[in-house]
Amino acid sequence: MKIRYSKTALVLLAIQNDYFYKGKMELKECDEVAVIAKKTLAIFRKKRKHIIYVKHLEVKKNATCFVPGTVGAEIYSEVAPIKGEKIIVKNNPNSFVETDLFEYLEQHGIKYLTIVGMMSNMHADTTVRTAKDLGFNVELIGVGTA
Repeated sequence: MKIRYSKTALVLLAIQNDYFYKGKMELKECDEVAVIAKKTLAIFRKKRKHIIYVKHLEVKKNATCFVPGTVGAEIYSEVAPIKGEKIIVKNNPNSFVETDLFEYLEQHGIKYLTIVGMMSNMHADTTVRTAKDLGFNVELIGVGTA
């Protein structure tokens, strides 16, 4: 993985408890995702670069997963944020819709995104496509996307 740290941010997409074992929306590859995300996170922290967590919350009345205030909605402990790392909360698959993600990236001069996270057919797909449409260079760590 070649990382242009000066203008690169790591985006961790929806790595939340409900996707893991006994969660409300368990995915098969979550443990592998967590290992890859943890290693990538360590690299970015060592280089003191931008780290952005995107946390998905379901706010619909009859939501069964990612319900605000539940353990399932929390970021998985193995990749939990530390002080100073950006957390963006979203309520739909696209991380750019109704969030300040684009503004944050522009404000910090970020041009390259390294993305790892959950649900390749939802969060990753829509976020990567939008990022490309907005002119960002995107590296999706494919092995790390469940």
